[in-house]
Amino acid sequence: MTKAFTLVELLVAMAIMAVVMAAALVAYSGTRATARDGKRKADLETIRSALELYRSDAGGYPLAASYVTLLGDYISAVPRDPLDPARVYGYAPQSCGAATCPTYTLCAAMEQVIVPAACGGVSCGSGVTCSYATTNP
Repeated sequence: MTKAFTLVELLVAMAIMAVVMAAALVAYSGTRATARDGKRKADLETIRSALELYRSDAGGYPLAASYVTLLGDYISAVPRDPLDPARVYGYAPQSCGAATCPTYTLCAAMEQVIVPAACGGVSCGSGVTCSYATTNP
C-alpha cells in the first residue's frame, strides 16, 4: 500500500500557509509605516535644528513664505516626506513681526495616527491633513 497525502489534506495545508502569509504581510506593512513615521519625526527634528541656527543668527524665525530658501545656509537640503515627495512638512510661524517670528509650529502627516495633533490649519500638501505637530518652546 502506497502512503500519500489526500487532496483535502493538501488543500488544508495550503489554506493554513495562506492565512499565515497574509498575517505576516499585514504586520510587515504596518512596520514599514511606523518606520516612515519615525523618519518624518527625525526630519522635523532636522528642520527644527536648522530653524534654531537661523534664530541664533537672525534673532527670530523666518516667515512662512521664505523659510525653505532661508534655511539653505543651515541645512544641506530640506527633507521631503519618505512616502510621497509631493507631501510637505508644514511650517507655521506665530506672532510674526516685520521680518522674523518669535515662535513656530512644524507639522507632518503621519500614517499611524493615534490622536491627531492640532496643527493650526497648517497644510501638508494638497488634500493632505497634518496629524503630528511640534512647536518650539
